[in-house]
Amino acid sequence: MKFKVLMLGATRMNKKCYQIGIIAVFIMMTGFLMSCMGMPAVMMKGEKDADYKESRPDKSPSKEGVELEMKMLEPDVGTRGADKTASSGRPSRSGLKAGFADDNEQFNYFLSFLSENRSVEHLNMAVQERILLKVSDRNGKSIPNALVRVSSGSKQLAEGKTYADGTFLFFPMEHGNNISEYRVEVIHDQSVETVTLARNGPRAVDISFDKARPGYLNIPLDILFILDTTGSMGEEIERLKATIDIINMNLRALSSAPRVRFGLVLYKDRMDEEYVTKIVPLTEDLSVFRRDLDRVTASGGGDTPEDLQSALEDAMKKIKWNSRGIRLCFIITDAPPHISTYRKGLSGGPLYTYTDAAGDARIKAIKIFSVGTGGLDLTGEYILRQIAQYTYAKYIFLTYGETGESEGGSMGSVSHHTGANYPTDRLEAIIIRFTKEELSHLTDRPFEEEEEYFQAVRIKDEAREVTLKMLFDRSLSQLVDYSTYKIATGTPAALLPILPAQDELGLNAEYFYDHLSRSLSTIKVIKEVERKDLQKIIEEQKLALTDLVDESSAPIVGEILGAELLIVGKLYKKGEFFELFLKLLRVETGEVLSVTKANIDSDLGLPDPGL
Repeated sequence: MKFKVLMLGATRMNKKCYQIGIIAVFIMMTGFLMSCMGMPAVMMKGEKDADYKESRPDKSPSKEGVELEMKMLEPDVGTRGADKTASSGRPSRSGLKAGFADDNEQFNYFLSFLSENRSVEHLNMAVQERILLKVSDRNGKSIPNALVRVSSGSKQLAEGKTYADGTFLFFPMEHGNNISEYRVEVIHDQSVETVTLARNGPRAVDISFDKARPGYLNIPLDILFILDTTGSMGEEIERLKATIDIINMNLRALSSAPRVRFGLVLYKDRMDEEYVTKIVPLTEDLSVFRRDLDRVTASGGGDTPEDLQSALEDAMKKIKWNSRGIRLCFIITDAPPHISTYRKGLSGGPLYTYTDAAGDARIKAIKIFSVGTGGLDLTGEYILRQIAQYTYAKYIFLTYGETGESEGGSMGSVSHHTGANYPTDRLEAIIIRFTKEELSHLTDRPFEEEEEYFQAVRIKDEAREVTLKMLFDRSLSQLVDYSTYKIATGTPAALLPILPAQDELGLNAEYFYDHLSRSLSTIKVIKEVERKDLQKIIEEQKLALTDLVDESSAPIVGEILGAELLIVGKLYKKGEFFELFLKLLRVETGEVLSVTKANIDSDLGLPDPGL
């Protein structure tokens, strides 16, 4: 699977934040020692809280419901066992690692994942076609919370707000296959912009307003935790309790000075007597939130799936979200939701599903990040990734005892540098990271993240050809995986000659082109078209070699070659490495579907003839 490894270690925190963290830990330890000495706590876990809102089912689950047998993925350390109320058997000092899948970035790979695992129990979401609408001001800065309406004729098809980066996701297949054109209306600050979309047109469409967006200070920021509180979730619950102060201080210390509110939707299952769902409303008062969080304990469960769908209904319908800021959810669970067990909602009305929740979240521009922990099975992963992708968020997974990509071990000749290479055993680091990324869209200081690339180095006892094949196999696979457009199996593609940035790189450009061509045959999804005399095409069309890497020439060249996709590259030299930038172009529209970068050790190229 295509996951990125996160490492948000303390070394990444600035000195001030580190000192604040030490103070927070000291305060928490002081409270612990006071309780050990018998001094009274402010609130006892057994006390009733007026802010809690509990939901219990009116009826027992329908006996007609069907529960599918799940094939569990074994966790690295310990097992969940048959009884979910038991401890997961995790080590007290765990080697917890975090990674994430951005399924909107690796969109074509995500579609393949859905197709290959479609036998698991799930609800269908028609995301196979996706158009990204990007709304910005005259300076190219994103416009959040703009109202987007998509219609065909007199019928409105979709409506919702833009996210912090100005994006709204539209999925044409949700509205049938008979519509070829759409009208998009965007409303912002009493101004309206209208564009027409062709269904077979570009997958990313920019919509710009001829005015500057306002400055953003004290941005309303809502963070809601949708927390599975069944018996196996004790470690994650205690982790959140211990670190909520750190999360709060890191976010409030930002230059944008956001107005942070925290809230909870707790959930178990309908057989649990204590509660099925429980709401802690969003509040700016951290002491109130901390008091309510401290009362949360892990208990109950037993049959693996839990009632996540009822929790999502509470999150979408009962939480009072801000209307002008940023809205984030974090589902934290180690179990899939019930899909076919229950026929009705908790109140006896129609069953509210996770697809309903994803749709409501898109309307309100609420991102639902999903965190899969412990022994989450494939069904759970499938559903959590569906939710996160549809709401423009990320799927995060926590594992135990694995080795990250930069933690030593045998170094291979080809490595993948994700730009998110931070090992962590801290759930709070994930929350801080993605929240900062959202806030950065509303400031003049973009979120700093290193670029992603593949790197190949010459190592002893490995032939140059073997190393280059591994490098180009992986680079081409990523081009396909990251495509913003669904690539059907057998799609005809053509690899064009690599353009050297300087004349002296010409021989190496030809050499790498040769190896890249050999790797193209290993990519099963696409079918390489028959090579034709490109020099003749260039002369007939009066093109320069540089035109071959220009998106505007893609329709001309692609049509002549009989290709639907073009792979173009440009080679640079930087220090001891060649830098090869590759682009995947869609012939029909000329748009760039994906890009990737490969750093190649000079020793893997041809010898310098000048030496």
